[in-house]
Amino acid sequence: MTIKVVACDLDGTFLNEQGSYDRTRFERVLACLEQKDIRFVVASGNNMKRIKLIFDGLVDRLSYVAENGAYVLENNQPLIRQHMNQSDIQDFLAYFQGRHRDYRVMISTGSGSYMLEGINMANAFHMIEEEQMKLFLSGIRFIEDFSQLPQGEEILKVTMLLPVDQCNQICQEFNQAFEGRLTAVTSGFGAIDIITTGIHKAWGLQILLEKWGVTSEQVMAFGDGENDIEMLKLAKLSYAMDNAPQTVKSVARYLAPHHRDEGVLRVLEDKFLS
Repeated sequence: MTIKVVACDLDGTFLNEQGSYDRTRFERVLACLEQKDIRFVVASGNNMKRIKLIFDGLVDRLSYVAENGAYVLENNQPLIRQHMNQSDIQDFLAYFQGRHRDYRVMISTGSGSYMLEGINMANAFHMIEEEQMKLFLSGIRFIEDFSQLPQGEEILKVTMLLPVDQCNQICQEFNQAFEGRLTAVTSGFGAIDIITTGIHKAWGLQILLEKWGVTSEQVMAFGDGENDIEMLKLAKLSYAMDNAPQTVKSVARYLAPHHRDEGVLRVLEDKFLS
């Protein structure tokens, strides 16, 4: 069946080890996809501020499943935005009580992201361009306690920033012991995303597919993290990156070259430009 949608994760997938990509190559691929009436969907755990910086000048030509599926936009026009339940967040904070600083918990609302004062941010981020880093850090507000979160604002995302070798164990323990409606997934390079159970990239992508009259048989998807698994299961042509863990590779039909080698662009060029 003819491919009508390409859905692609960013960090560890589309972006290289510097948190960037070959702009000229991508514009050439994007133009070819547009000629073939194929839509390119950015499917990421990132917020739209960083995504718009990455695709500056191309934003209106793409669609988005941002914040792990909670924020869906068609050609930069919002379609739906899910928020997290306040009681679930309180249960999450109670579960990790005493570890909010050590685990570098970050809670994001529409007005910005909040972390606790005194958190050591050294080596908290990997593979992100300096301009993106400055934008990210400028949006963080440090507070004494999470009880000081602004009242009345919807919580959109919760993230923890940890040493890479601790992520899998912490995710497993949380998902086994936590009794609420939240799921922990690794999104790569020491980040753990806490998502509302059932709200994930595949959920958000399905909203776009239904609007466009496209089936999962017409979708090509790329990913490298556990937060990509549902999307890879949904897509007929699913590619795990060579740098992905085995848990991700095991659900994908195909393997794409390493993200440091622009693996996504190589696959798209081979399929649509050759």
